[in-house]
Amino acid sequence: MANTSHAAPARRKSPFARRAPGALAALLLLHFAHAAAQPAPQAPLASAGQPDSGWVNVRKAPYLARGDGRTDDTAPIQAALDRVGAAGGGVVFVPTGLYMVRTHLSVPADTSLVGVGRAPTLYTDKSPGSTLLAVEGAGKADGAAFITLAGPNSTLQGLKVFYPNQVVADAPVPYPWTVRGGAGDGAALIDVLLVNPYQAVDLATGGGSRHYIRGLYGQPLLKGIWVDRCTDIGRIHDVHFWPFWSQDKKVIDFTEAHATSFVFQRADWEVVENIFSWGYHVGMELSASKDGATNGQMSEVDFDGVDIGILADATQQPGVSISNLAIANDGRGKTRTAIWGRSSEQGASQVRVLNGVEVTEPTSVVLYVRGGSFWGELDRVVKWENAGLVSLSDSRLVPWELHGPMVEILDGQASVHDNSFTIYPDVVKGAGPGTAVAVGPRARDVSIHDNQLNGNRVENGAGDRATVSGNRP
Repeated sequence: MANTSHAAPARRKSPFARRAPGALAALLLLHFAHAAAQPAPQAPLASAGQPDSGWVNVRKAPYLARGDGRTDDTAPIQAALDRVGAAGGGVVFVPTGLYMVRTHLSVPADTSLVGVGRAPTLYTDKSPGSTLLAVEGAGKADGAAFITLAGPNSTLQGLKVFYPNQVVADAPVPYPWTVRGGAGDGAALIDVLLVNPYQAVDLATGGGSRHYIRGLYGQPLLKGIWVDRCTDIGRIHDVHFWPFWSQDKKVIDFTEAHATSFVFQRADWEVVENIFSWGYHVGMELSASKDGATNGQMSEVDFDGVDIGILADATQQPGVSISNLAIANDGRGKTRTAIWGRSSEQGASQVRVLNGVEVTEPTSVVLYVRGGSFWGELDRVVKWENAGLVSLSDSRLVPWELHGPMVEILDGQASVHDNSFTIYPDVVKGAGPGTAVAVGPRARDVSIHDNQLNGNRVENGAGDRATVSGNRP
């Protein structure tokens, strides 16, 4: 949490501010055309293309989308998607323009809806790129999604989505999910900007096995990405959620009080890398749906200005492993906790069906964090009230002031080792060393060893159920 990031988040500039329009046709051909039938480099921009060639342009006949920001282009875009899908799949190309979509779109199996972007660039009126304007469902968060990736293998790439009627108010207008995975596997979002969605990406309602997200930017106002019913490895890379559409205090306060940037429920061996969100109530929620919870591996995970960094209610027993985690708070929120293993009834379990067989699993959390960095106005770095296991190692804990222990183990199992605990008295006058780790009487099996305490102390209320050794005072 650099001090400047909170005061002026607008300074965070996308590294993808420039495009090379002249290379667009060549890029499309290289990535999407069949080598044996590849036309001359400029041919796709000059004609509509044919469904059986695997490439059509929505601005050309017979589709004739206008892209003027006023005319309803829903029908021509959907007609192009349907024809390409019926022909076996391919690319529906959306040239630069503002495309009013008054209802919603469905991308068929093996079909890609593709714009000019080759990186998630910011939206401006003067440089809109390939922008779809979403207006349907105002006031109805549970309505039809703006875009459904019906699948299998449906893709959204190089596009921007903007809600022109969204308001700057104490409570933004609810809208349905912007993108939803359908019943098929392999939904993909690549180099997409969702400017101001109320709810961004739903990979839960219709299932989301083998989903693939790479290069997703936006300012989701209530929910970012929701993953559930994923029974084969999904992958999420390079996601950046931050306040660029509006930094008005009303919008910021709503998001800080209510919004969650990532929700992971049933997902088997989820792979997550290089994700960032700023100013959310919860950075990441790990919880269970009726279909179960998640396990997986995550790295380069950053949550800045969050009230709760990771809210952990449930995982699968293999657990979730996170490396290179950074969580900071600049005084916002009431909880101010980096990792909260929320309490669960001891021995509670859930029953789910796996390969036709009922399997009973505990609802507890197994969470491993290695290489973490925690700083700012945090009341707790770890508050563990869960019956499961938390492991924190090779991390640096630098709260600016203490309102209790940095790590508090109230239940379950814990391993806390090879960390550095530091409090800086020059940040808050009168602050000084306090409790690095406190173990409560309900904790079952705790190991605290080989930490650098830097004048802070360890409080053991669990007796011989906790081992404290090798820590440097």
